[in-house]
Parts: sequence; C-alpha cells; structure tokens
Amino acid sequence: MRLLAISSGSLIVLGVGVAIAYVAVLAIAVAFNVVRDARRRSHSWIFAIFAFLLAFLPPFLGAIIYMVIRPPRPLDEERAMAAEAQILAAPPVVEKGGRPCPTCGRDIEEDFVMCPYCRTQFARRCTACEHTLRLGWPVCPFCGAEVGGRSLPQPTARAVSPPQIR
Repeated sequence: MRLLAISSGSLIVLGVGVAIAYVAVLAIAVAFNVVRDARRRSHSWIFAIFAFLLAFLPPFLGAIIYMVIRPPRPLDEERAMAAEAQILAAPPVVEKGGRPCPTCGRDIEEDFVMCPYCRTQFARRCTACEHTLRLGWPVCPFCGAEVGGRSLPQPTARAVSPPQIR
C-alpha cells in the first residue's frame, strides 16, 4: 500500500483555495442581503443596483457604507406608521345604537330596559310579544295586550255650553 504523500506546498495551495472560496461565498451572501434589504426599504430598482454594486466594490466595506446611507425604515413600517397617523388624525367614531344612562351617564345599548351599572329602569318588555315598552304605557302598542301599568284617566267629552251674551 502506498500512502498518499501530500506536500506542504499543496496543503498551502489547498488552504488558500478554501479561504478564497469562503470569502467569495461570504461576499455573495453579504451582497444578497444588502440587495434584499434595499428592496424592502425602497421601490427603486436603481437604488437596489447601487446597493449591489456598493456591496461588491470595496469588499465588505460597501455593506457598512450601505448601512449608513440606506433609508431608515422598511416600506412595511412606513405604511404601518402612515396608517396609524391617519387613524389618529381621524375624528373618533361614535357607536350608533348606544346612549348614556340618564342617571349615571355611562354608555348603554339602545335596547336595554335597565342600566346594568346603576339599575335604573327605562322600559319593560311586553309579556305577550316581547317588544320594549315605555314605563307609562298601559297597553302594548304592538299587540294590544294589557301590560298592567297604571293608565291615565281618559278625557270625557263634555257638552260645551254656548257663551251667554248679556
């Protein structure tokens, strides 16, 4: 059996070749990441090409220069900040269907018959048709059922006598 004889000169050539390949792959990876970051931060292809060339021309120094001149925020963050500013600048939206309680002033829903905070009763429900009724109504206007409320006295028709002339 013959042992493979490797000279020290071939080991040096092999080591230098591996180091050059490593540095080349690292430079390509840095250039790729610089271009990807440039595309995330700008719509301009010219800026992306400039970033690509900058990443390759001075080895690894170009990536540091790019980090200084790049836009400060990605486009997604810019859009989010613009949307947030637009929401903050818009007038507040008042929910329809809500109203303040006349006793405690807290917001309650329109169809509540009682305030859940202070227990003030605003209305009641008809036992026959389940519609909301005001407290003073003696009959349900929806189904005609008696609801047991106190009824107001009915006005009676009185004969009006003609005014007397003297």
